[in-house]
Amino acid sequence: MYKIFPKVKTIKYGESYFARPAKLSLFFEEKRVNAFTKLKSFYDASEESKEEANLLFLVNKDLKKEEYQIEIKDGKIIVYSSSDNGAFYASTTLYFILKEEKLQEASIHDEPDLEIRGFTYDISRNKVPKLETVKNIIDILSLLKFNHFELYVEGLSFEYEKYKKYQKDDNFITKKEYKEIEEYANKNMIDLVPNENGFGHMADWLEIDEFKDLAECPGGMFLWGRQREASTLDPSDDRSLELVKDLYQEMLPLSNSKYFNMNFDEPFELGKGKSKELVEKEGLGKVYIDYTIKAVEEIKKYGKTPLIWMDVLMKHSELLYLLPKDMIFMDWGYDSTSPFDRNLKLLKKLDTKFISAPGTSSWCSFTGRTDASLENIKNAIDASCKYQALGSVLTDWGDFGHMQYLPISYPQVVYFGLIAWRNSEGALIDTKEFLNKELFKDENKIMADLLFDLGRYCNYENHHQSNGTEAFYTLMWSYFASQSSDPIDYFKTKCSSYLVDRNHNIMLQNFLDEKLKEVDMCKMEINDSSLIKDELKDTINLVKAIYKLQAAYDTSLSVEERISLTDEILAQDFLHLREKNWLARNKSSDLCKSLDKIKGFIEFVRITRENLRGGKYEKEVKV
Repeated sequence: MYKIFPKVKTIKYGESYFARPAKLSLFFEEKRVNAFTKLKSFYDASEESKEEANLLFLVNKDLKKEEYQIEIKDGKIIVYSSSDNGAFYASTTLYFILKEEKLQEASIHDEPDLEIRGFTYDISRNKVPKLETVKNIIDILSLLKFNHFELYVEGLSFEYEKYKKYQKDDNFITKKEYKEIEEYANKNMIDLVPNENGFGHMADWLEIDEFKDLAECPGGMFLWGRQREASTLDPSDDRSLELVKDLYQEMLPLSNSKYFNMNFDEPFELGKGKSKELVEKEGLGKVYIDYTIKAVEEIKKYGKTPLIWMDVLMKHSELLYLLPKDMIFMDWGYDSTSPFDRNLKLLKKLDTKFISAPGTSSWCSFTGRTDASLENIKNAIDASCKYQALGSVLTDWGDFGHMQYLPISYPQVVYFGLIAWRNSEGALIDTKEFLNKELFKDENKIMADLLFDLGRYCNYENHHQSNGTEAFYTLMWSYFASQSSDPIDYFKTKCSSYLVDRNHNIMLQNFLDEKLKEVDMCKMEINDSSLIKDELKDTINLVKAIYKLQAAYDTSLSVEERISLTDEILAQDFLHLREKNWLARNKSSDLCKSLDKIKGFIEFVRITRENLRGGKYEKEVKV
């Protein structure tokens, strides 16, 4: 029997076997360049006549775009498809089949459960990936039969010629790089969908003097426990739309996709500043939709179909009829309790086009949140299939400095890819096998469980957090505490509920120590195996340090013990190792801003030590 990822729709086996051919002799009834290229990437192959071929690609116009059939019989393999897409996916399936030395006769019929199977990668929260990194992501997506990929843009992480004076070197994806990424994605049957925010998440633009007066609330607002910078455009100011039009003019003509993700999520300040009077008069939903329609009119000029997040619109679903019928609504939620079934049922009832959008939950956690993410993804796919959604797009964000390393997200990417194509039983087992065998090539079969386990350290914490872990928030608030006039009191006020008791802290340290040992036991036969080990060790040691900081506030320990814990943290060199790891996959971009979060943590550990010693605190690390 063949082990194929993702599972095929049906496979019927015959009784006979024949030897795998030493070379593939290919015949194409119609030109299938990308399928041919795919086959040549893993097997010795050349084109021959129909009579001499042992692998034939024939045309069956009755099959849908991504549907294909494979017949393995009498020493030959015959593929039927109606398009390049179907032929390419058949070639991907053959990648797994041709690993067997003896080929068993079989008849395969396959097509995806969901039309759109996508991945969104954040390139805008300090971390901009290198071209090679993006291509490596595409390689993984291709093997899992994804067909939709977005690079999330807010701020200046994409090249804007008109505003080049505001952009830093090595801090954005150039237009040349974007076209190269698009070409590479398209060859792998992946649509690179342009993505650019234009309402909320505009903080990077609004901190520039030229645009500061476009902010809904120029002074920002107090949200989630702290004062936040201005991030929402004023929809009542025509100049807001002019800025967005400039951004569209730079990106949209570049793209060959028929879609565009306009985002428009989380305009937190809307109705709380300059548009307050307008919102009180017309209603927040109407003001939001009126501005959205103006932006959509611009998008349509480029022949694109807009995708839009549903966090605002879901609260004003009675107004969706005002928007163009071809718009695609994206319902996002990143926890096990996210109500995909309820929301997609409503969108189906309203006769809209819609997509679900779960998340990897890698952000604000360092290691991911395994249990929450897996249930979140499964719920999204189940609801998408149940209510005939256009598809689902997995998201991977970089909130607060994009502090997680890329491989942390791999388990969720694989799991999502498997069930987005075939939502069937056994996906978690298949995910582990794919990770160990195909992605990490780990001879000792440790990496899959290691990554899943690391994403469960949060199970030891005091409370379930819906968008992060208490360890992460401990670091975050220690960073802000280091800038406070009364750092110790600030930290205790923000983090008192996060501090685990002595027994749980010991269990966490022991658990993480075991994971460190497992990292060394992995035997990966891939080019970046050493880098991955360094990334995981850095991650584990940082989480351990955070819990040591928590223990330094445990009054059941002696003062000497608590001081010793801070000494252990300060003896480690987190900054240089993180910089080295970062630059291996990413541009220098805003590395300094991300490292500032670690510097702030280190500074606060020093403040804690000085406080425990009863000495006077003096700043050493500039944050």
